[in-house]
Amino acid sequence: MPFCPKCGKEVSEDAKFCPQCGQNLKVGVTPENTSGQGELATVPEEVKGWSWGGFGLTWIWGVCNGVLISLLCLIPVFSFAWAIVLGIKGNEWAWRNKKWDSIEHFKSTQRPWNIAGIVIFAISMVALIIIIPAVLVPLLLFA
Repeated sequence: MPFCPKCGKEVSEDAKFCPQCGQNLKVGVTPENTSGQGELATVPEEVKGWSWGGFGLTWIWGVCNGVLISLLCLIPVFSFAWAIVLGIKGNEWAWRNKKWDSIEHFKSTQRPWNIAGIVIFAISMVALIIIIPAVLVPLLLFA
């Protein structure tokens, strides 16, 4: 079993803080890079979370990030549902399916994708807000 570097108390291997003095035991510890190992990869917490790139750019993002299941978005009945799934699970799948130098490399690569995904989503929402009333109002007025 390891010992706390501050007070010397024996601590369990999975402890994040020393129960005696409160010392952070994980300072400077970087997780092993398991990216690109498929289902065997351990996905770091920093990688998990919503992927605007996966949601907004679906299959394009997927092909470039090794998430080929994103091609299901090309089937019309799956399109929107798979966009949501890619938003939820995309980052994890990208970590597992492609080799990244580090978590920082992953995040810096995903940042432009996320910005583009947000822009595409915003443009789509504005278009819906403008197009739906533009089509419905004349129909209701002349009905």
